[in-house]
Amino acid sequence: MKFRLITIVSLVILSLSGCATSTYSVGKNFSSENVSQIVKGKTTSEEMINLFGEPYTKSVISATDEKWIYMHSEGTAKAQSYIVTMDVKTTGTQKMLDVLITNDVVANFAYTEGQNPYSMQVN
Repeated sequence: MKFRLITIVSLVILSLSGCATSTYSVGKNFSSENVSQIVKGKTTSEEMINLFGEPYTKSVISATDEKWIYMHSEGTAKAQSYIVTMDVKTTGTQKMLDVLITNDVVANFAYTEGQNPYSMQVN
């Protein structure tokens, strides 16, 4: 009888816990090698589209200025659920190219690339 009770309790605990893993990809991947071809004050918006394609987002800043963002992030997210808590971890890479276009020419830009580790525990 005691063995049966332990088995039932164990099955209930196992059914209340679990895990899920999924992969994600946000934005369109672009060639980071092409970043070295951008020249402030010279590279045109048409050349940017030829190098990287259409940006992830475009924002109008003024009558002459636009902000273009090229972004790509990909990786794996894993969630482990326990009875009372949940642990979420993501791993992967992220790269972002932030460009200021003035009168259809690159005025300034910034490029970042790196690992995308993230961990969160929810109680």
